[in-house]
Amino acid sequence: APSLSAAEAQAMLAGIMLDTKEFVLSTGVRTFEAAAFLKGKGADTVAVKRLFSNSIESNRKRSEIISAAHIYRGCAIACTAPGTENARLLSAQAADELLGITGVKASFVIYETNGVINISARSMGACNVQIVMESLGGGGHLTMAATQLNCSMNEARKRLADAIDEYWENNSQE
Repeated sequence: APSLSAAEAQAMLAGIMLDTKEFVLSTGVRTFEAAAFLKGKGADTVAVKRLFSNSIESNRKRSEIISAAHIYRGCAIACTAPGTENARLLSAQAADELLGITGVKASFVIYETNGVINISARSMGACNVQIVMESLGGGGHLTMAATQLNCSMNEARKRLADAIDEYWENNSQE
């Protein structure tokens, strides 16, 4: 069998941690067995965690997005401020973090890049964000989806609320 260096093991562990949101989503016994194997090959979990660390400024910006969120029909909805740097990354991170709020079944962060409105959507499975985003012309899968819209931020917020209404009317387990 080919040998695995500590750096290769660490890169693989980083991929597992990223894909599973640090062992929260889509994990089974084999996920943990693979992680244990990689740790045995020299993967350093602290170093992997450091790879995913953020600057104080990006933490501040993400916190601003999260603190401006409101809850609508079990969904956390937030909008970034116009001209936010790294809006795509911050919005994805904020959408992930909003799922940690009690009672939140899905999160949606609306942001603008190059004159186009984007929506980053996340869930833990209680709400199929793929269906919500598809109704707005986007796509993805059950727990992670997105769309782009050519409209204003306010219009996007209204269209998203309508899409959420439509989703819950067709999947009434709210």
